[in-house]
Amino acid sequence: MRRPSTVAATLAGIFAFGPLVTGFGLFEKRDSEIEAGNASLQAGKADDALVHYDKAVKKLPAEAGTHFDRGAALYALSRFDEAGEEFLRATEAKDPALKASAFYNLGNAFFKKEKFKEAVSAYTRSLGLKPDDKQAKWNLEIALRKQKDKEDKDKKDQDQKDKKKDDKDKKDQKKDDKKDDQKKDDKDKKDQQDKDKKDQKDKQDQKPQEKPSTPKEQEQIQSVLDNLERSSKDLEKERAKARAVRRAPPERDW
Repeated sequence: MRRPSTVAATLAGIFAFGPLVTGFGLFEKRDSEIEAGNASLQAGKADDALVHYDKAVKKLPAEAGTHFDRGAALYALSRFDEAGEEFLRATEAKDPALKASAFYNLGNAFFKKEKFKEAVSAYTRSLGLKPDDKQAKWNLEIALRKQKDKEDKDKKDQDQKDKKKDDKDKKDQKKDDKKDDQKKDDKDKKDQQDKDKKDQKDKQDQKPQEKPSTPKEQEQIQSVLDNLERSSKDLEKERAKARAVRRAPPERDW
């Protein structure tokens, strides 16, 4: 037969803005390892208590109370993850009082890991089994406050991350825009240079190309030049004759 101990666990104490961890009794059973573990834990020797509880769990693996006590020792050693696992196993207890205490201490283990949402759920389950538990109500209120503070902080941190990301994206976009503008300017310059080269080539192509004269063409040109030279000499002779006639005296007819 098992019953909750009337002796409060040695984990008692109120932490500033932390959960109230008093009010749960260790599981008791007429078993040498459990009794030795309870005695060691109440004496503040959590390491020794854990050794005894480990042996008890091996002998009574299906006993929810042994997991509860082992969770208490782990909690005293600040091994909160492992303590939470043992308290979770203890929530399978059929005894409502032990079950309520298991949820209560599961909430404390979550609280220590700053898992306030899970702690709220555990305290709520404990109060569902024991509605008049003032300590569970107190811890639930603190956990709700911590949960809200954490959510507000997480939201603020996320907003700051989003702002930094937006600022970085804007800065990167400006860099990209600047690169694009530079590429466009370079392309425009190259296109203009290509156009200027093409225009210059087109102008050169439009100029008549002088071809060298063939021997026959050169002979014809020389003939024309000779004719022009002879014509010029003949014309000069005719002009000289005309001038001589004008200067000659008139013939007498008497």
